[in-house]
Amino acid sequence: MKHPRYDHVKTVVNAGLPVLLLGESGSGKSTICSQLAEDLKLPFYAMSMTRQTSVNNIVGFKTITDNYSSSAFRQAYEHGGLFLLDELDAGDANVLLTFNTIENGYMVFPDKIIHAHADFRLIATANPQEAHNIYTGRSKLDFSTLNRYYKVSLDRDPDLERSLTSEETATMANVIREFLASNGSSIQMTMRDTIRLHKIKQLKLDANPEIEVVFQSDPSLGKLFLERLETLKAEAARRQAEAEEAKKTQHETTTFDAFTSKILGD
Repeated sequence: MKHPRYDHVKTVVNAGLPVLLLGESGSGKSTICSQLAEDLKLPFYAMSMTRQTSVNNIVGFKTITDNYSSSAFRQAYEHGGLFLLDELDAGDANVLLTFNTIENGYMVFPDKIIHAHADFRLIATANPQEAHNIYTGRSKLDFSTLNRYYKVSLDRDPDLERSLTSEETATMANVIREFLASNGSSIQMTMRDTIRLHKIKQLKLDANPEIEVVFQSDPSLGKLFLERLETLKAEAARRQAEAEEAKKTQHETTTFDAFTSKILGD
């Protein structure tokens, strides 16, 4: 299963534009990249950026014997391939300046200047810029860096979440999200957490795996969640029933309108 914005991203990437995917942890950013590489029949390369990632990690380096030691990025750039710069906002801002000439179609490497291969594609990923109080150790990307990418925001896909887990687990995840939001908690229930919760449930290690997966950093909030769980589930079931009824009514209305339109038209 693919993210709803997959085709949009594929079209832009295939046109050769550097793309920055923005989304919460577990929203499918890295998965989209590997799927794209397979679809476009390109070699797939990836690098997770950290504060320790150096310019040499990206462009390679000259040895003391003046021999050039290459890098995965150099291979993709010179010979073609899809390169993923994962967690761009976790990298050092000065190192990111290395990519400043990419939009001009060339890069400066230790041994020579290389012009981009026709099949080179670049995708970077980052967490939402407004959420750095949650994702610690990240930097706010400056305008110069952001301006070099076509930005695509990826929301969590409920259908993908259900397909990767189960209806029951996905429903519980939404109950938890609503509870966290209503209590002003900074804890995030990501799709990755939902997948983890689903696996732990299958192992049957605990009667309430939600506490271990989500509320370890705030046990008192976890206790309150358990106390209110049955009420929260009942409220969620009521909202789901109302949504299904509204959907049914809308379908009936649309069908009736189409029918009357056909009759009147005839």
